[in-house]
Amino acid sequence: MSPRLFRILLGLAALLFTAALWGSVDCGMRLAGESDAAHATHLRRLIYFHFALAQLSALGAAALFWLRHRAWKRYYLVVSYNEKGTTFNPPGIRMPRGRVFRCHLGNLAQAELPPADAPVLVYPMFMQSGSSSGRKLTAALEAAYAARGDKTPLFYQPVLGASPWLARAAAEAIRPQLLDEGTGVLVVAHGSRLPEPPPEPALFCRRLRELLPDTEIRLGYFHQEPEARAVLPQMKAAHILVLPFLLTEGIHTSRDLPTAEDAAACEKTLTRLPVAASFLSRS
Repeated sequence: MSPRLFRILLGLAALLFTAALWGSVDCGMRLAGESDAAHATHLRRLIYFHFALAQLSALGAAALFWLRHRAWKRYYLVVSYNEKGTTFNPPGIRMPRGRVFRCHLGNLAQAELPPADAPVLVYPMFMQSGSSSGRKLTAALEAAYAARGDKTPLFYQPVLGASPWLARAAAEAIRPQLLDEGTGVLVVAHGSRLPEPPPEPALFCRRLRELLPDTEIRLGYFHQEPEARAVLPQMKAAHILVLPFLLTEGIHTSRDLPTAEDAAACEKTLTRLPVAASFLSRS
């Protein structure tokens, strides 16, 4: 049903309800002063008729809204890189209870996926776009649905790292720790083998600078230039807040981030913040 047809039919139902209500009131007023028994019976029947007509028009409007809502029906598939990330909710998205499905890239073949009776919005819980959130995820989902014999339309949403809500949540958490102008933020992201680096870390830093305009914010990587450990001594701030642009704690946070010893070597102090995604709400 097109939006124009929906509005026309809804308008007709409203007019019919108004006319039936007016007719019922008019007949009731006439009945109050009617002395002829036959005519009074006729007016009572007209009141019943108008009342039934009003009910039918209200039911028709409800049916129209049901049909329209059915056309808007969507399922939400939250896919993470690992099992730890499946508890995150896409920020700023209201997902109806009972239509949300969660899985991770490693168990797509065994995971419970949305039915095939409505489109599926796929939310990749990945911090950066790349082969895992693109080619691998697409191929794995297509294979999982093909194994069920379904042809469900899938609509892929941007990765979690591209969300502006992520920068807002991080800025709110960082702001109380900015004691003076001598405190800076070093965002550390995962490197990529793609010809062009994923844009999400730089986009996150740009938004963070807009939210924290008086704070030095730099971007470094591990396994890619510029290396975070090389960026650290170039920063003007004496105290550095290291913010891992990652989804969950793991081997990278324990092995690949700049350490207090790295900061001390360039006469700085360092505080390691939780991973960026941890500032978001979980299911």
